[in-house]
Amino acid sequence: MPQKTRCAPISSANYQRNGSPTEWGNWDILLVRKSDGFQVGIEAKLRLNAKVISQSAETAYQADKPGPDCRAILIPKGSNLDFQPVCNILQLQIIEIESETSKSPSTVNWYRPKLPNPDRASPAGNFKEFYPLERLELPEVIPVVEAGKPAPIKLTPWKIKAIKLDVILKKHGVATRKLFKALSLNTTLFLSSGNGWMLKGNARGEWLRGPNFPDFRVGCEENYDELEKRYKTWSKTLPMDDIIKPAAVEEEPVA
Repeated sequence: MPQKTRCAPISSANYQRNGSPTEWGNWDILLVRKSDGFQVGIEAKLRLNAKVISQSAETAYQADKPGPDCRAILIPKGSNLDFQPVCNILQLQIIEIESETSKSPSTVNWYRPKLPNPDRASPAGNFKEFYPLERLELPEVIPVVEAGKPAPIKLTPWKIKAIKLDVILKKHGVATRKLFKALSLNTTLFLSSGNGWMLKGNARGEWLRGPNFPDFRVGCEENYDELEKRYKTWSKTLPMDDIIKPAAVEEEPVA
C-alpha cells in the first residue's frame, strides 16, 4: 500500500479533518475530536512489529507528561496480527485500513473499528483511555507533512518559533534579546555558539542575520508561508517596539 494512502481515510464527523495534525507530538497522526478536544495518537505503519509497538506504548517516563487520550496503530487490513495480544496488554488499539482494491462497494468506512464517540462507549472495549494529566498541545499551524513518511522534516513547537524569528528578520532586519525571550528561543544557540547564525548589529542590543543562519523554510514551505501571511496576528503578542522603526516625520518648514 502506498504510504500516502495509509492515513487519509481516518476521519469521522466527530473529528477535525483539517485540524488533526500529522507528524506532531511524536505521532504520525493526532486525531482531535471537535466537541471536547479528545485525542487519539496514531502510528501509521505497513506492518505490526515490536518497533512500532514500542513507539506507541506509554513508558514510565511519559506517565506524568502530556499525551493523547488513546493510543493506536494503523496498519493495512490483512497484516500479520501475531503481536495483537501484546497490544491488548499495553492497551494499544489496532486500526485496520482497507486499500482501494480490497474495499467492498458497500463498505462505509475504510477502517475498523470506529473512532471513539463522545455519546457512547466504544464497542467491545476498543480504544482504552489513558487519562493523561494533560493533552498534547496543538500546533499553531497544522503541519503539512505526509503522515508515516520516513524521516520527515517535522514542524515542532521550536521550529514554529524559529520560523517566526526568520520572518521578523526578513521584514525588519534585526532582533533583540527581548524578542528571543518572548519566543522562548535559546540565545546561546543563536547568538553565542560561534556558528555564525547571527551577528551583532551597529545599534546597541540589535542582532542581524548571520552568514550561516539556517533556512527554516526547507521542508516546511507551506507552513512557513502560512506563518508569514499571519505575521500581523502573531506579532502583536511580541515585543516589537525596539524592532519596528517609527516612520520618519518630516518637519514643516518654518514660515
